[in-house]
Amino acid sequence: PKQAPVSLSERVTVYLLMAEAHSKLNQLPEAAKVIQDALNQFRGTAEEVRVTVANSDLALQRGDVDMALGMMRAVPKDSPHFLKAKMQMADIYLKSRNDKVMYAKCYLELVEKYPDAQTYMMLGDAFMQIQEP
Repeated sequence: PKQAPVSLSERVTVYLLMAEAHSKLNQLPEAAKVIQDALNQFRGTAEEVRVTVANSDLALQRGDVDMALGMMRAVPKDSPHFLKAKMQMADIYLKSRNDKVMYAKCYLELVEKYPDAQTYMMLGDAFMQIQEP
């Protein structure tokens, strides 16, 4: 039987799962190499941001908060993964920096970019998370 072609998204998922497996086994150099290979392979594609988000996670595991934030800041506003990147940024600000102001600001920026019910609910949840009116 003829094999169906593997989609770009599926190929990225394989790389990300492999990097995650290395990471969970505390094999951070191996995880970093897989992520670097994925960045090289998928640069310029619609899936590049997924790899960047995974790379940011890896930087956090190494304790490099500034690098993780820098990667998330670099995600373009017109990217289909901008929402995920901004949420990741907010999470980093809250959990790694304990910066409630920047955490809330990330969600305020999302509401500015996507003024719909979903982002307003996310903003409300964010304010509830940090107990701000």
